[in-house]
Amino acid sequence: MKILDRYIIKNLFPPFLGALGVVLFVLVMDFLLDILNLIIAKGVPVWAVGKLFLYNLAWMLSLAIPMASLVASLMAYGRMSEDREIVAARSSGISFPRMMMPGLLIMALLSAIMVIFNDKVVPEYNYKAKQMMVQIHRKKPLAAIRPRVFIDEFPGIVLYVGDMDDKKKILYDVLIFEKKRGAKSRTIVAPKGKVRYNPEADEISFTLYGGQIHELDPQDPSRYIRIDFDKETIVISELGTKLGEEARTFRGDRELNIAMIKEKIRSCHARIDSALSSLRQIAASAIDSLWVPRAYRGKPGASPTRRALLRERRRAGLIRRQIYVIKQSERRINKLTVEVHKKYALALACIFFFLVSAPLGALIRRGGLGVAVGLAFGFFLTYWAFLIGGEELADRGIVNPIIAMWSGNIVMGIIAVISMLKIIYGTLPNPIRALKTLLRHRE
Repeated sequence: MKILDRYIIKNLFPPFLGALGVVLFVLVMDFLLDILNLIIAKGVPVWAVGKLFLYNLAWMLSLAIPMASLVASLMAYGRMSEDREIVAARSSGISFPRMMMPGLLIMALLSAIMVIFNDKVVPEYNYKAKQMMVQIHRKKPLAAIRPRVFIDEFPGIVLYVGDMDDKKKILYDVLIFEKKRGAKSRTIVAPKGKVRYNPEADEISFTLYGGQIHELDPQDPSRYIRIDFDKETIVISELGTKLGEEARTFRGDRELNIAMIKEKIRSCHARIDSALSSLRQIAASAIDSLWVPRAYRGKPGASPTRRALLRERRRAGLIRRQIYVIKQSERRINKLTVEVHKKYALALACIFFFLVSAPLGALIRRGGLGVAVGLAFGFFLTYWAFLIGGEELADRGIVNPIIAMWSGNIVMGIIAVISMLKIIYGTLPNPIRALKTLLRHRE
């Protein structure tokens, strides 16, 4: 049996490495266009872009490894079935579940490694990638400008451009929301403009042509002002010129490890407990006011009815505020719980994909790369649809976050059970017939 185990493991490794290379190549090619654009069009240093690329490899590997395990299992067991090796082994008294054990142990080890990788490496590298991107935009502000994307990385404005000529630094269909401290807000639109960065002065300037300025009169908010202009220049200074990785300290949800996420969840529960305590105090105060007479504290001439009305309005405002805190905290808890279980579910997908692909590969009796990649793409697309759809539903509070994140694995497990029954019995057992047989034996 040790010879058979080594043989199966040997058959798994080459297709796994090949599939991993193919999947990584596809993910890298999608990212490579942005990388080349930063170097060629934006003038970002190669070393900075290289580090950015290295940091983004982490999340690529977290997706590529489960898919590679799916392709490898399909190819290995499909080739063994095609060469009648599975039939020979079963004729020798070796069951198919026993033939799956070596691969299952390998996938279990891989899943354990991926749990650690998704928890420790991916969040840290996501954080470093975002940190590096922010610093690139500070050093090369023009790199932050992308067509058809709202950009809020310049202080005091939100920028949107329909299109951009990188060589001539010409912007088309420009929309700028300007909000400076101590000044009134403005919305500026223009069909065309130019952008220029002055590294000596550490400032970026937008020169717009033939546009309009829209704003509200600060003295009379009901009055709307529109100003047409032939040329308007907006200068943003003090951008920051240091290209390092130490400036950004805020972490997004995908830049947190499990310990950090659990700490934030505890904070959200503390806010909910505080809000519930406030609601109980408000309710107790409202009940007491029905029975305990209050001293007169209103202005002379104020009626008791008016004082009571104002008091209840204040209470209603406090209640709405605490309810809002509770709802926002619960929504935040859902999002954080999704991130925790996504790390585990995606790591353990290696096991579930193997349980699906090994019996399926034996059933289709094809070990070629084309068939394996086609089936793997279909399964992974289904899994990804459950993962993304479940995340969206969980964030909205429609579905429990745990069920949402594990739904893809559950579906893969059901398919695996059906395929295994087909392998063992040669056909799917009839549940009604099996129940009748069981009752007959009992009689």
